[in-house]
Amino acid sequence: MEEEGWIVQQPQKGKKKRFRLEIEGLRALAAFLVAVYHIWFNRVSGGVDVFFVVSGFLITTSILSMIRREGKVLVFSYIIKLLKRLIPTAWTIALLTFIASFFILPAFFKEQLFDEVIASLFYFENWRLAWDSIDYLAQNNEASPFQHYWALSIQFQFYLIWLVLFFLAFRVMKWTNGRWIGSFALPLIVVISIVSFIYSVYYTNVEQSVAYYHTFTRVWEFGVGGILAFTLNRIEWKGALAFFAGWTGVIGLLLVGIVLQVSTVFPGYAALWPVLSAVLILCAGNQGGKWSAYRFLSSKPLVSFGSISYAFYLWHWPILILYYGWTGKETVSFLAGLGIIAVATLFAYVTIHGIERPVHALNLKKSVSTALILVASLVLVTTLTMWKERTLSTAIAVSPDHPGGAVTLLDREPTYTEDPIPNLAVAAVDRSAIYDDDCINMDVDLDANRCEYGETENYRGTIALAGGSHAAHWQPMLDEIGKKHNIRITTYLKGRCRFSTTDVLGWEPCEQWMDNVLVALEQDAPDLVFTVGDISVTTYEEVPDGYIEAWKRLERANIPLLLIRDTPRYREHVVHCLDANDGDAEACRVEQRATLLEESALERVDLPSNVIDTIDITNVFCDGDYCTPIVGNIITHFDKNHLSATFSRSLAPVTEEQIVRAFERALQQK
Repeated sequence: MEEEGWIVQQPQKGKKKRFRLEIEGLRALAAFLVAVYHIWFNRVSGGVDVFFVVSGFLITTSILSMIRREGKVLVFSYIIKLLKRLIPTAWTIALLTFIASFFILPAFFKEQLFDEVIASLFYFENWRLAWDSIDYLAQNNEASPFQHYWALSIQFQFYLIWLVLFFLAFRVMKWTNGRWIGSFALPLIVVISIVSFIYSVYYTNVEQSVAYYHTFTRVWEFGVGGILAFTLNRIEWKGALAFFAGWTGVIGLLLVGIVLQVSTVFPGYAALWPVLSAVLILCAGNQGGKWSAYRFLSSKPLVSFGSISYAFYLWHWPILILYYGWTGKETVSFLAGLGIIAVATLFAYVTIHGIERPVHALNLKKSVSTALILVASLVLVTTLTMWKERTLSTAIAVSPDHPGGAVTLLDREPTYTEDPIPNLAVAAVDRSAIYDDDCINMDVDLDANRCEYGETENYRGTIALAGGSHAAHWQPMLDEIGKKHNIRITTYLKGRCRFSTTDVLGWEPCEQWMDNVLVALEQDAPDLVFTVGDISVTTYEEVPDGYIEAWKRLERANIPLLLIRDTPRYREHVVHCLDANDGDAEACRVEQRATLLEESALERVDLPSNVIDTIDITNVFCDGDYCTPIVGNIITHFDKNHLSATFSRSLAPVTEEQIVRAFERALQQK
């Protein structure tokens, strides 16, 4: 989003070059709309798409100027100049945001903060958000003060793509003795833009939440700006045509966020609206008469604001998020919103004039600039990594002061001298190792992927853990038991899915994945399959038919089953609630009857003959009246409905006897 706004348009013969003041005004308008929609309407304006078009136009013009001036594409010079322009402002704001967020936002935010500041500093925040959008568990993440860096990340990635494109086009031009770079680059840009647009439309329909952050679904928007850089000198709209084109573009930009819910329909076809609005404004140029859109966009206030629009965009979002964190409010009043805009404007001005421009003014050698950037990157990564390890390190091993689920085996509730574990700073990410090990399908992957835990070498037999995320949270418990009793634990897991031939929510990928899992289990023939036998939602009074059909299919394959009752679900994120209530578990408890049936559905179903046993440890979580999210001085859940890894491990002594007995019976049946 940061390029020279007052660019010099390369002239045709006989034409004078001019400054395009309307570009600064357009950037100012786009940045202001982004902030207004974020602050007061909790919506997306489409202003970022305008930034993309303008960036494509400016960077293409810049590269063409380099080729005219130097007679070649200076790769190293291009990258250094790019980093000198982007890094001072982006890194300054990111680091100050990180420090402020660390002290203002809730403790559970810290893990997310460390991950996202790194993603933002090194321009892959868009891919991190794309992954989070399909990560079933990451959907519990709060809005991050770095979330808006997704656009800057895509922009930086595009700049590198454009460098490669022009470098290749230039080499081909030289090889074929061509005379005009446009003969080679322009057709390539057109083709890439068309392919990107088609892909954008397709992928938006398939997985909109990922498409929104995907680099290639956005390349066409930059490409449109690139095409304009080649063709704008040949477009001569004047008089009424320029007048109506300019104002149509401005009004279109003002309306897009009102008419469309941008965050749920973009990019795809819908992104044509702001893109074409920007095109109309650029094509109208400085024509259209006294009352033209150009007069509005080239006005002193807008041009002045446009010069700091890059920094303003980067400042407004973290200030808004910090406002929410500081005040505890969920909405912003009119006056508070004006205050946020005023502070963001002030900070942007100081950042541009106090940091960015002085850095630009430094006449350093390329080698010195490169060394400084590399050293700064190394120092940042090292410092943040060490800070993260020091801040988030916490003892999570089960101890006498943290018995967790094993507290139910004691004669009485002990008195604790230490705080509950995990620490609230890491409790929201205290989940099974299968997530870090990439052992649970979290997207459209339908393969029956398998991982091994427990005793993986000298094992007596195998227990297969199969199902969705509510099966996955038993992995730490089974891992403990497997290591102690020489049992291998294999996993067949997929987020959002259940061990059922028909998905209760009708999600077809789950049914396809489940069919693959059943085939894999029939082939692998584990000694015992461990899975969840019901759904801990009171509306599911019976075991779904798809569950029973899956069990019967294993029955026909002579594979024994061990079923466990599902765990309680909470109305709100457990860790967030505990943090908001100073760790008071009773403030976050839920009535047992609101989350669990009085009697498990497993007690009322005719079980197939291969079901060796059923496990119900509801008494560990609930006392008959309430279910409480801290048991035995350990936080039970890392979100609303998934067990923390620490608590799951603490349950090994509780279920050990029943699981090992079922395993021994399964071995005897062979």
